[in-house]
Amino acid sequence: MKVRSNLSVLVLAALLASTAAYGEDTVPGAETAPAETKTISQENSPPGEGLQIPEKDEPFDGSVPVTQSDIDGVRGEVQLLRDQWQKGLDRTVVQTTRLMAISGTGTFKYSKGNQFINDNQAAATPDSFSTPSIILNFNGNLYKDYLEGKNLNYSLGLSTSDKGAISIQNANLTYSILNTLNLEGAQLSITGGQQKKTFGIEATAAEAFKPTVNGAQFTSKLGLDARDIGFVLAGDFFPTVDYGYNYRVPAVQYWFGLVNGTGANAAETNSSKDVFTRIQLNAPVNYDHLLRGLSLGVSYLTGKTDYTVTNTKSDTATFLNTSGTTSSVSTSSTTTNIIQAGTKERWGVDLAYVNTPIGFTLEYAHGQDLIPTNGSVATKNGANPVTKPYSFKDTSEEGYTFTLFYSFGDQFVNAAKNQERFDDYWPKTYQPFVRFDRWTPDTDFGGVHTDVWTAGFNWFFAATTKLQVNYNVTRDYKSDGGVYDSDAFLAQFQFGF
Repeated sequence: MKVRSNLSVLVLAALLASTAAYGEDTVPGAETAPAETKTISQENSPPGEGLQIPEKDEPFDGSVPVTQSDIDGVRGEVQLLRDQWQKGLDRTVVQTTRLMAISGTGTFKYSKGNQFINDNQAAATPDSFSTPSIILNFNGNLYKDYLEGKNLNYSLGLSTSDKGAISIQNANLTYSILNTLNLEGAQLSITGGQQKKTFGIEATAAEAFKPTVNGAQFTSKLGLDARDIGFVLAGDFFPTVDYGYNYRVPAVQYWFGLVNGTGANAAETNSSKDVFTRIQLNAPVNYDHLLRGLSLGVSYLTGKTDYTVTNTKSDTATFLNTSGTTSSVSTSSTTTNIIQAGTKERWGVDLAYVNTPIGFTLEYAHGQDLIPTNGSVATKNGANPVTKPYSFKDTSEEGYTFTLFYSFGDQFVNAAKNQERFDDYWPKTYQPFVRFDRWTPDTDFGGVHTDVWTAGFNWFFAATTKLQVNYNVTRDYKSDGGVYDSDAFLAQFQFGF
């Protein structure tokens, strides 16, 4: 019986310690109910009160054999603790069929337009609170390869707009074709489903990593920040690995995509697909090198699309008033949709240096589209307009943006982030920045464009939370030769979980 007592104590002590540790780590801050036992007298007793634990270990006598009764007794005690542990899981832990991580991003925004400047003499925009988006992501694993890391993962994302509508943001599967456990080797994966198109820096960045409250103008004007449905092949080679900082940077990264081209949650409208590719060169240096974060990228996208414009024709009748004047009254109107298939093309180049404390991003994007004209098209040399029938004009568009920022703080320094500290402390970073953003809707009329100057400040004060403050001055260069200025103040909390 001494052997049984010693063995029982060791097994019970180990299981109790592991069970207590699991409960603390799994549900932080939650109140833990006392463990139940099968004896009535111990029903409301704290864990471990009824256990017969000797005050000191008894000497082990190897000459005494272990009986079947001893083994059955230990098994019963282990099963009792296992049942208690499983009961705690069933009551307090959400379970899924496969491993899943839930994350999300939320924004709370304040805006005030025409604060100080209003050359357009438009009505002052009232200050407004809003929640532009709430994003909820479910990411998990469907198949895990323990030998080479050729895993099959899934991603499902839902988002809401300030109008209250809920839509699917991401819905895709990703399979790693090459060994991902070998950090010094090339990597290759394929993703199928709804996802972001890989084009440039800002259009590709997730919402949580946008540097400003409002994105660059060309990302929305050229439809680059919209998600699409299809396949994307992504890979890299010639990586540099700094094991001391857990840092890996490939010298060359590439993406190749084949998508519908009609946007998120939309079916294909023609027989052609959009094709895009991107190549990015990174400085192959260690984490503590001065050139860490230096990259040069080139992106290209082409595809077919149906350009649509609505033409409304009204019929009027003229009547003679009693005063001798005439009045015109609309008697009927006819609306006609004019559709013309055409080729859209996008290409861009970007240069970035993202390091501490100084960094910058410079990005240029060019687009080619069919733009509807309404009866007249001006010539390139500025001569009088030449009247033409209603048609579409092959138009070149372009936009570019430059952002310069200075970061001081330790949140983006791996050595500081990895240090263990008491409580929920997290290093903070403060980031003032300036940005210039220009959009030209038709390069034939380069004098007609919109410039946006932004001065801002980002405060990263928690692991997943930041405060963004922006002051924008917008200058519109109109076709009538006038220049009209307006401004806006924006503040936004962005939090992740």
